[in-house]
Amino acid sequence: MANLDTSQAISSEAAITYASVGGSGDRVKYEPGMFVIIRNGSGVSTTATITVPGNTKWGAANPVKTKAVAAGADLPIPLLPEYVDPADGRVAIACAPTTTISIAVMRA
Repeated sequence: MANLDTSQAISSEAAITYASVGGSGDRVKYEPGMFVIIRNGSGVSTTATITVPGNTKWGAANPVKTKAVAAGADLPIPLLPEYVDPADGRVAIACAPTTTISIAVMRA
């Protein structure tokens, strides 16, 4: 699992820098206004899964958030404060499958 600490500011003059996703997922350092872009360079759909820490008011584990990324597509996913693990200030994101999948960490 890789820790992704550096986010890029949105700019019309800068190319977006992508990194390969980690085989066991990635942990993104959270700041308000952040989002990730999942780039699927494969020929099949991939699923991005965000593990939401904590429990519901009924004591059950918070449900995970999943987003399908179509083959050959890019999908921006906003990072919400409720996704942040209070223990380390990070959001856990995993993709499956991971072959030819990359991630960019952006901030508005």
